[in-house]
Amino acid sequence: MTRMRKIVCTLLFGLLLVAGAAAQQQAPAQQQPPRLSDIEVIDLKAQPAKLATVLGKATVLNFWATWCRPCRMEMPELQKVYDELASKGLAVLAVNVDGAGIAEDQLAEQVAFMRPRIEEFARSAGISLPIYLVDQRTQAELGVDRIPMTVLLDGKGQVVRVYPGFSEEGMRDLREQIATLLATGPRKAVTRKGGK
Repeated sequence: MTRMRKIVCTLLFGLLLVAGAAAQQQAPAQQQPPRLSDIEVIDLKAQPAKLATVLGKATVLNFWATWCRPCRMEMPELQKVYDELASKGLAVLAVNVDGAGIAEDQLAEQVAFMRPRIEEFARSAGISLPIYLVDQRTQAELGVDRIPMTVLLDGKGQVVRVYPGFSEEGMRDLREQIATLLATGPRKAVTRKGGK
C-alpha cells in the first residue's frame, strides 16, 4: 500500500505540474503600466513633453478637473507647497482631466477648446502651477479613475506615494515626503518647459 501511495502521489504531483504549466501558457500577458518618466504630457499650447524633461528632485503630479470640488480645495494647497519649495527642486504639474483625455489626432483643436476654461479656473483660484493634459491612451494606462489624485515621484520618476482624493492629513504627509526627498541626494536641475 505504501508503494501504491507513492505512485499515486507522484502521478498527482506530475499532473499538477503539467496543469500549472499549461495554465501559465494560456494566461494572457499582463500589460505593464507605463513608466511615469516615459509618459508624455501636453501643455496648454498643445506642445508635448516627456515627463522626464520636467521632473524635479521631487515631483508632484496632480490629476484634477475644474468641476471637481475637492480639486478646488487641493489646488491652492499645492500652489503654496510649490511656491515654498520650487527653488529647492520641487516640480508640481497640474494635469487636467476635464475631458476624457485628448485624442491624438485632434490635439490642437481639443487643447484650444479646453484652454479658456482651464485658464479661467487657474486665474480665479490664483493658480500659477504648470498645467498639462494627457491623451486618452495615457490617461487609461495610468489608471486615473478618481480625482483629485496626487502622485509623488522622486528625481528618477519613481513613484514614492499616491494620494487618492484630498485630505488635510494627506497634504501633511505629502509635505513630509517632499521634505525628505528634497533633503536627500544631489540637487537635480529642473527644466521648466511648457505648462502655464
